[in-house]
Amino acid sequence: MTTLVFIGAVGRSGTTLLERTLATAPGTVALGEMVHLWERSLRHDERCGCDATFSTCPFWTAVGQRAFGGWAELDLDAVDADRRAVDRNRYIPYMVVTRLAPARFREAHGRYVGVLDRLYTAIAEVAAEMAAESNDGHQGEPVLIDSSKHPSYLFLLRALPSHDVRILHVVRDPRGVAHSWAREVARPENGEPMEQLGTAKAIARWTSHNLLFQLAGRLGVPRRRLAYERFTASPTELGTAVDDLIGRQRTPLAIDGADVTLGTDHTVSGNPVRFRSGSITIRSDEAWRSEMPSGKRRLVSALTTPLRQVYAR
Repeated sequence: MTTLVFIGAVGRSGTTLLERTLATAPGTVALGEMVHLWERSLRHDERCGCDATFSTCPFWTAVGQRAFGGWAELDLDAVDADRRAVDRNRYIPYMVVTRLAPARFREAHGRYVGVLDRLYTAIAEVAAEMAAESNDGHQGEPVLIDSSKHPSYLFLLRALPSHDVRILHVVRDPRGVAHSWAREVARPENGEPMEQLGTAKAIARWTSHNLLFQLAGRLGVPRRRLAYERFTASPTELGTAVDDLIGRQRTPLAIDGADVTLGTDHTVSGNPVRFRSGSITIRSDEAWRSEMPSGKRRLVSALTTPLRQVYAR
């Protein structure tokens, strides 16, 4: 079975750089935020991390051919309808206790999981073949990294019959998360502003998402937690965490002190770092300490204290 490491986190937790750092190890493939594949990549033909449009990227073209006989052979409207019918956090109870789910949900869930299983299987096969052709020194099946972050998508992936899904649970200080969500950031693909959240919604998302990732771990999905601040302070901790998560040692990451040398990855969606290559310095974004209004900072601190204390252990 192919190992699929799902990065579970709240948005604005530095997961794009974290994922790409992981991909510097041979045999590790960064996929980006696969949850957005159908809308952003297939419908809008946005750029792959290699800077080619999705429709002209050789990697994704080969994946579509292997999985479905070509992307044009896939009924995108039908797949998207199934996705919308099941990929919601409010439907997680149906995915955990299937007898609670109505027949319509179970049918859509079965179809969508089947499509996803074929998709990730094709990704692993194409990635292995391309690695062999490039003679990068890695043999065997690759480790796939998916930074989708959405809890409901994780609960869908845990049902894949051909993949061993594991969670790298990345936790960032909620004050940094809330401050980052308040910023206006343009999407590199089209210049449109990325989603913004007010303080209350940022707190609710930080709390609910982290609890749902913990729930997945309690339900048997192997989980390893890593603090964003720990990664930025000591980047090699990332390799240690993932080796522990997957139960084997891999080639060390391309890290020298605080610098990582990024290659080119075929990632779907994510922040602008997914288009960077070459040496980049890993540093923590601590702007919230000086820029965040004191009232908001106290509010976030007070409402997240119980869970922050759990994560501080």
